[in-house]
Amino acid sequence: MKVAIYSPNWVGDAVLSLPFINNIKLKHPDSKIIMICKKWVSSVYLNHPNIDELIVIPVGKNHGIINTFNTGLSLRDLKIDVFYSLTDSFRSSTIMWLSGAIKRIGFIAQFRGLFLTEKIELPTKKVHRSLKYLKLMNKTEFNSDLKFIFLNEKELSWGKKEIKSLGLKDPVALFPFSIAPERTFPQEKISEWINGSNESYMIFGSKDEAKKAKKIIQKNKIKNIISLCGKYSLRESIVMISLCKYAIASDSGLGHLSSIIGVPTISFFGGNRSIVTGPIGKNCKVIDKSHRCKPCRKNICCLKSITLADVSSSISSVLTN
Repeated sequence: MKVAIYSPNWVGDAVLSLPFINNIKLKHPDSKIIMICKKWVSSVYLNHPNIDELIVIPVGKNHGIINTFNTGLSLRDLKIDVFYSLTDSFRSSTIMWLSGAIKRIGFIAQFRGLFLTEKIELPTKKVHRSLKYLKLMNKTEFNSDLKFIFLNEKELSWGKKEIKSLGLKDPVALFPFSIAPERTFPQEKISEWINGSNESYMIFGSKDEAKKAKKIIQKNKIKNIISLCGKYSLRESIVMISLCKYAIASDSGLGHLSSIIGVPTISFFGGNRSIVTGPIGKNCKVIDKSHRCKPCRKNICCLKSITLADVSSSISSVLTN
């Protein structure tokens, strides 16, 4: 039997889908598991032992009616028996239907019920996204002790040499940016948290965030702080992050990655988002100031209320676990 899974579209959500992937073989023990995902999240699933085939949708082929039809029809030769969609989009259900899959399982949303053979009701109460995905296979919990990201020895050897070439020892990963501006660290708060620190910092982010990273470096009197924004692929960044002493993270995909890899991680949340999208790594400390979010329900006031004492105590907490 062949079982396909349509991945979430964002890195953070892809990370939160890993408990589902870890359990898929328990649900379908003798099946070939096929993962279908966008290119920018494919690094999350690479080398996963429960995934037998990884089909990556190229950049530029993930939008529009024609691309949707072409993607769905291109899957017909796979002869999929069961197809799960972890996204709630109408597009993903259309692709499932066009694939010719016999069973098509997903949540009822965005008028997609027409294309599903098993229609799962969305949770009526707030539930963590990792558990929402598991609901598709009628599970309510997962084993957090399991491994979720799989890096090989060649990758780790490369990462160690790369960090050494940068002249850093036991670096701290810093993820100050987020796709949502209101979840990005305010410049003045970063200075409050790290200025004068004896740690070595590596700032991760996209190429577009390189200028912002440069400003952080200029405003903080730290001997060892460098920007890696746009320098590495996501997979290479995952390797580098896995070798860090700990991570300080905004509400972002990179924060989810460091947490689930097992790197001690301090993540900052507001707007009551951590209930639904908080990191699921075992050694992660979430600083959540959502009580300050009334009535705005955004992150700005939450982030500005985080003190150096909050950060220092959280670092001590994750490093002693």
